[in-house]
Amino acid sequence: MTAAPTAAAEVEAAARDSSTSLAVAGITKSFGGIQALTDASLSVTKGTITALIGPNGSGKTTMFNCITGFYQPEQGQIYVSGVPIVGKRPSDIVHLGLMRTFQVTRIFRRMTVLENMIVPIRQLTFRSLFTAAIKGHEQERAESLLEFFGILKLRDQPAGSLSFGQQKLLELAAALMADPEIVMLDEPAGGLNPVMIEKVADHVKELNARGVTFLIIEHNMGFVMNLCDPIIVMHRGTVIAQGSPGAVRDDPIVLDAYLGD
Repeated sequence: MTAAPTAAAEVEAAARDSSTSLAVAGITKSFGGIQALTDASLSVTKGTITALIGPNGSGKTTMFNCITGFYQPEQGQIYVSGVPIVGKRPSDIVHLGLMRTFQVTRIFRRMTVLENMIVPIRQLTFRSLFTAAIKGHEQERAESLLEFFGILKLRDQPAGSLSFGQQKLLELAAALMADPEIVMLDEPAGGLNPVMIEKVADHVKELNARGVTFLIIEHNMGFVMNLCDPIIVMHRGTVIAQGSPGAVRDDPIVLDAYLGD
């Protein structure tokens, strides 16, 4: 049996627990009268690979955008490592150890792969944006991550010349430059061939073993079921179920949400 959706009060309590990396307590967000999120609550335990799934239009990406400061919810609160972040800028949230990737990769196509790696940490401080030279410690970390993802040999290539799968790996590698505690991935398997999907999953597992917590939006259920535990399910702007892969897969409420849509 899948656990009941987490209430906002329970999440508020969980946010004060050192084992909770991320807590979303009863947030609501609308756009021009259309309700995208309604009293939505969830929490992510430190050290997990947590999935956020649901039919198209269920509010997953809006949830991501609220967590990362791109949208501001009308009500509710969000905590990163116990710190309330509603009203903070995306750059402030990054400083708290949270990074994300996007459904459509956001890379600087004319910049080299190595230069793309430096951008995330340069954005953390205003002054560093005007520093042209790549510092030794920056290059060392960037090259280490590029080697981990198997694309170090492409370091001097324009990012736009990479394959779609390689661009996905570059975006994930760049997100790790600031040494985040939690990484949010928006459809990391989307558009990839099976070999590349397996490679991404292996990288996520290895990074998780090193202490990185993940929250992942994904429509590829094979990817989710083999990689993520727990799984949180959204439908029509709220959380309807959460639990282990097996419990979620067999939950009639979840089946109805997918099959009904």
